[in-house]
Amino acid sequence: MNADDDRLEDLIRTFASRWERLGEPGTSEDLLADPVLVLGAEGTTPVPRQAFLAAVAARSQAVSAAPTSSTTVAAVAAQPVGERMVLATISWTFSQGTGSVSLVSDFLLLRQAAHTLRCVAYLPRTNVLDHLPAPEAS
Repeated sequence: MNADDDRLEDLIRTFASRWERLGEPGTSEDLLADPVLVLGAEGTTPVPRQAFLAAVAARSQAVSAAPTSSTTVAAVAAQPVGERMVLATISWTFSQGTGSVSLVSDFLLLRQAAHTLRCVAYLPRTNVLDHLPAPEAS
């Protein structure tokens, strides 16, 4: 690995750390394109930033309802795509109770000024909601 690869990996790790806080005020404007291309069950769809953030908030609420859960960055990989774009794969470890599972997503990221990255396409391979206990019937 050379110095450029190390710098790119550091940028991806910084992006991943900020992505984990995506629902916090002021985080999304420079981190997330508007719209962002999102891979779902039916293919890719451009999603307005505010709609994407609403989905993130709902997911965060479901995850926070799970007792003793946490998510940490496990690994990052990056492939430059020309001078301005990066294809990044980020793996997280989602722990809940005594178990853990690997979550993986790919991102198409736009290099911006000030050495930051903006997500233009979010391509999740796994979904944390698939690993939460089913809600109890009321």
